[in-house]
Amino acid sequence: MAPLPEFFRHRSTLHGQAHVSRVMIHAMRLIEATGQPALGPQLWASVFLHDLARTHDGVCYRHGADAAQRLRDEPVLQQRLAEAGLVEADYPAIEAAVTAHSAPKEVSRDNQYWPLIALLKDADGLDRVRLGDLDPRYLRHPEAKAMVPFAQALFDATDGVIATGPAHFEQLCEAARLLPGWDRSAP
Repeated sequence: MAPLPEFFRHRSTLHGQAHVSRVMIHAMRLIEATGQPALGPQLWASVFLHDLARTHDGVCYRHGADAAQRLRDEPVLQQRLAEAGLVEADYPAIEAAVTAHSAPKEVSRDNQYWPLIALLKDADGLDRVRLGDLDPRYLRHPEAKAMVPFAQALFDATDGVIATGPAHFEQLCEAARLLPGWDRSAP
């Protein structure tokens, strides 16, 4: 479900596999809580790709656009998405969400891809607990705001406890299921 460490341009403990795995869990919960299951596959792909092109852990407004470019350029990423049932017609929405997640300006709610963009930004935003600077006022969905305690509990229970690698995401999910608030249908 989550990219292996070798997919990342910058092998990071801050924006690497552990972060993307937690964002994936938040994304799954948001899909359920907001009642938008049709966006699930595109949101999964957007989360999978969103930080793959980072080259450092500092402020970077272009890594989302660079990740979208990697999708266009790298057959291995296209194949991974195809294995998950995504097709080329899904790419514009995925690319828009991945690009917007790191852009300095908020995308208009009139944008045709706003629902996917907002879900990715909220799922990614929930993992700002790892930085200690999550401000719930910036989350777009009320359901995401209600998930802040779960996000903190997930980070606290798993940070540095589960080794990255092929089994990381599955182990993270097992740990998450033990936390209060795991029920994905309710924050």
